[in-house]
Amino acid sequence: MIKVSACIVSYKCYNRCRDTIKSVLDHTKGCDLSLYIVDNHSEDGESDRFRAEFPQITVIDSPANLGYGGGNNQVLPFLDSEYHAVINPDIEFRSDLLTELSEYLASHPDVGTVTPKILSPDGTDQSLPKRDPFITGLFGRRLFGRLLAPEVDIYTMADRPLDEPTDIEFATGCLFMMRTDLFKKIGGFDSETFFLHFEDADISRRARAEMRLQYLPQYCAVHMWERDTAKHAGSFLVMLRSMFKYFGKWGWRIFSPKELRKGGEKQ
Repeated sequence: MIKVSACIVSYKCYNRCRDTIKSVLDHTKGCDLSLYIVDNHSEDGESDRFRAEFPQITVIDSPANLGYGGGNNQVLPFLDSEYHAVINPDIEFRSDLLTELSEYLASHPDVGTVTPKILSPDGTDQSLPKRDPFITGLFGRRLFGRLLAPEVDIYTMADRPLDEPTDIEFATGCLFMMRTDLFKKIGGFDSETFFLHFEDADISRRARAEMRLQYLPQYCAVHMWERDTAKHAGSFLVMLRSMFKYFGKWGWRIFSPKELRKGGEKQ
């Protein structure tokens, strides 16, 4: 069997995370899975409850709330798998997804990272494959939808068909699988820079510099997602700070690439 590891970071969301753990364990049958839960310093007894209910998993107590990337990085010293999955605590599996993704990577040695189609509970596609962030694509999704619709379509790759395995630039952090040796080589997430938001855009760029990153629409999972930044000003400010850090690291890009606006594909 292929050796697969997976990490779920939990912070004061025991019930939601419990459902995700159960979903992963119930559906994973065809690979040798090591499942890690990182309690991101919840201080409410979550880790002990996880240990009591799921003795087959490994629970790691984070020394502090290290954010999403920092929490995920807590597993780095323990990994001896071939492939490693990052899973949000609000994901639901409906198939043996970890086996499916790991078998795809095993049969495509030039691909380093994969992400499946992500659905809402009602079955609609959340359209999460994206190109590298740029300002008009980001703000068009939240504030100026009609005015910037062409830019949003380019950012979310709605300008091209995504009905077969496709190379993308930006894999959602809610669920992706990476070769473990690649995850270790790039040092996991850049937790020094990003506490929350844009850590997935950053790790996608660093992983993509090493190996191909692909979207696999033939496989799917459900994301019980509510956009927190759309509801709370504080969360929106955290997102803005991370955005500034991202562009400070990678360079500012206001508009989509000219060749894409003209209808061509970026090389």
